[in-house]
Amino acid sequence: MTATVTTTTFPCQRCGMVLFHGNLVCPRCGALVYAQQLNDIAARAQHEEAAGNALAAAMIWRDALALLPPASQQYQSIAQRIGMLTSRFSAGVVHAAGAGGMPGEAPAAPKPIPKNDPLPVAIAKTLGSMLVSIAVYTYFFGQKRGFDSGLKFAVGFVLLMLVHELGHSMAMRYFRLSASPPIFIPFLGAVINLRQMPRNALEEAIVGIGGPVTGTIAAGITYLLYLKTGSEIMLDLALFGFLLNLFNMLPVPPLDGGRVTAAVSPWVWIIGLILVVLYMGLGWFSTGRPSFILVLLLIMAWPRVKRVLTSREQRRTPYYDIGRSAKVLMGVSYVVLSGLLMVMFVLCQWEAARRFGGGWFG
Repeated sequence: MTATVTTTTFPCQRCGMVLFHGNLVCPRCGALVYAQQLNDIAARAQHEEAAGNALAAAMIWRDALALLPPASQQYQSIAQRIGMLTSRFSAGVVHAAGAGGMPGEAPAAPKPIPKNDPLPVAIAKTLGSMLVSIAVYTYFFGQKRGFDSGLKFAVGFVLLMLVHELGHSMAMRYFRLSASPPIFIPFLGAVINLRQMPRNALEEAIVGIGGPVTGTIAAGITYLLYLKTGSEIMLDLALFGFLLNLFNMLPVPPLDGGRVTAAVSPWVWIIGLILVVLYMGLGWFSTGRPSFILVLLLIMAWPRVKRVLTSREQRRTPYYDIGRSAKVLMGVSYVVLSGLLMVMFVLCQWEAARRFGGGWFG
């Protein structure tokens, strides 16, 4: 079992300097603060490698990344080792570790840390998928309000999603995490594929909440434009914007809310699963069919929820040991942002019913 550190301050084991929770290297002597935990992780991971359990070893090695400075040689070496182990697993070939594979066989080449796409390629992927989504949404919404209104709404809706995704991208860039550019998928929103795992749950939470924060600001600006112009389309865009970000704040992975609440406690995911099931049941009762998006969400959420909540070892890894103050901060941020989104969504719904008879939802 990986040991965890819960005190706010503690002495360096080598020179005795007072260190704070979150320090990875002693500023005075340069010693690794969590050397003992790292040795324990290495021993367990090597044991799994020797037993031929490449994927299990990779998951254990990941715990070490949270205890090492990202710029250190040890971090880079372990990241490459994880890449080697996961590539072996995905290829369906699991070898004994140590000297590198089966006797007489050359070891597999380490897998480098993934890099971001070149800027022109990233822009082309995002812009191309945006245009496809705009075309699909124009056709879909244009059937109700006409082509011109459908086009304006489609453009605005895709731009609101872009601002949401850019919030994630800015947080990922801040933490120097490799990721794909935003890719838009009609009726599923947009996705960013993280190519590099965050070092701890706090990083994951900040990346997760970045999208709803910028998305809420964008929806709020849209609502202010409605107040200034009285445009029904602006109100509808604000309504959809607040709804999009509110849905993403459901506390279940891989939604943004699931990433944020992972920093507070993975047990919060149980509430998220219950909410998703209840909402899916209400939709099934009212329409006679289940929601495809909610069914897909449950399928995507279950593996991580099961792995973390059924394993005490998983929950006690350094990945989730981010300190009480960070947990409280992320918990308060989650509650405040979710509450604001709920209030604004209800306000937009009331305003749409009062002024236009329900807007796009009427």
